Amino acid sequence: MEDIHSSGELIDSAALADPSTSRIVRLKDGVEEATDGPFAEAKEQLAGYFVIDCENVERATEVAARFPDAKFAGVEVRPIMEPCGMEM
Repeated sequence: MEDIHSSGELIDSAALADPSTSRIVRLKDGVEEATDGPFAEAKEQLAGYFVIDCENVERATEVAARFPDAKFAGVEVRPIMEPCGMEM
């Protein structure tokens, strides 16, 4: 953490609450409809996230491999989409 913070690559990070606290919100015929979770069908759950700003996907992969979680579970690397739909 100290390395990616001091390099200026760490933009944001946060832990996420338990999936059972999640909620899905939809608009159905203009009416808000909310359903309590959990919803994930996968065995893995998203525990938190880090937003990093680095040169390329290879550097992002290198950073992800250094997280302790990578020793026990997968660490997903995914680009962030711009509001216009293009990857950052």
